[in-house]
Amino acid sequence: MVVRPRSQAGFVLPLALTASAVLLLGSASVHTLSLQKRLRVHASSYREQVADQLRSAAQAFAAAASGEDACFLQWPSFEWSGGAQVCSGSDPSGLSAGVVGEMPWMLLDWRPSNESGQLSLQLGDGRTGNFRLALDPLTPAVLDISEVQLQAQVPQLEAE
Repeated sequence: MVVRPRSQAGFVLPLALTASAVLLLGSASVHTLSLQKRLRVHASSYREQVADQLRSAAQAFAAAASGEDACFLQWPSFEWSGGAQVCSGSDPSGLSAGVVGEMPWMLLDWRPSNESGQLSLQLGDGRTGNFRLALDPLTPAVLDISEVQLQAQVPQLEAE
């Protein structure tokens, strides 16, 4: 039997505990990074889904703003009630709200300027977005819809 001096006795247990702690912290860090990446991917996917629903609503607005109702594109939405007399046979209610898929949407604001306009829409669950619409300079018609600028979600008020 080999006899060791007391100063060298018991060094294996602290070394094993230190190595175990380092491995445990390392695996916890990798797990945390994995969860963070998953959350980022989920949030990105959710943002894309919201943007897609809002783009569909903007396209529905553009489709409704054709034919006789296209004349409303010349005025801001708050003036549409008076513009109905100028736009004979037109009704601005088709431009004010609609349903895309199963998601209702409503117009928050329309502000035309020269050959473009600023469109603000809200989905039925309170998510909102803004668009820049390119307008035909010769006749009132939508030529192009920009990418959505997402806004903060507005909480829905309950009916009293």
